[in-house]
Formats: sequence, C-alpha cells, structure tokens
Amino acid sequence: MLNIGMTELLIFAVVSLLILGPDKLPEAVRFVGKWSGKIKRTVSNLQTDLDRELRLSELREQMQAEMKRIQELEAKMQAQMNDLQQPLNALDQETASIMAHSDHFVYQPLEQPVPLVYHQTFIQTRPSISKQYTYPELKVAV
Repeated sequence: MLNIGMTELLIFAVVSLLILGPDKLPEAVRFVGKWSGKIKRTVSNLQTDLDRELRLSELREQMQAEMKRIQELEAKMQAQMNDLQQPLNALDQETASIMAHSDHFVYQPLEQPVPLVYHQTFIQTRPSISKQYTYPELKVAV
C-alpha cells in the first residue's frame, strides 16, 4: 500500500484545514470516508467473486476427472461381468442339454426353503447317452 507516516498525515490535515476551512472540513472527511468505504466494498466483492469462480472451476475440473474415472471403472466392471457371464451361459446351455435328454425330469416346487449352500452329487446314466454327468458340488445362493 501507500507508505504514509504520521508526519505526512499531520501535514495533510493542516493543509486541508487551511484550504477547506473548519466549516467544510468535516463534510469533506465524511465524503472521502463514504467513497473510500464504497471502493473497499467493491474491491472486496470483486475479490470474493473471483475466488468463488476460481473454486468453482477447480471443482468442475475435479468433477470431470472423477466422472472420467467412474466411466473407466464402469467399463472395466462391465468387461468383468461379461467374462463372468460366459461360463454361466455355457453352464445354462449344458443344463438345458441335460434336461432335454432326460425323459423322467419332473419339476416339483420346493416345500422347504433352500439352504444358502447345498451340496449334491448327481449322476445320470441312460442307455441312449454314453456320458456320465457328475456334479460333485452344487452351490445355490438364495
């Protein structure tokens, strides 16, 4: 800021008192004080607005970076889901094939709730099918 000492202020006060006189000096001091206050408030408001806009732009950049990262993670997760879905689809096709070749398959609704983990050994042999299907561990999650 301005480097004004006490002696400079005293000289300024004496000169302004001599020029304006004791009648108009209080009015002039009020006028200068009012305008200096308005200027300070305006500068303060401008600084606040600039700081707010700067923070908003930084937040926007961070948000865009996070959105990009989320999209990348979503693409990775979708690829993993597709990789996991392929063996399930193959298992579904094999199950459908087994059920299509079974003449004595009967659907019966469950009378009791299925436990969280259910182990079953299923062996099916038929004269028309030479393969033996073995499922040593079947896990059912409910």
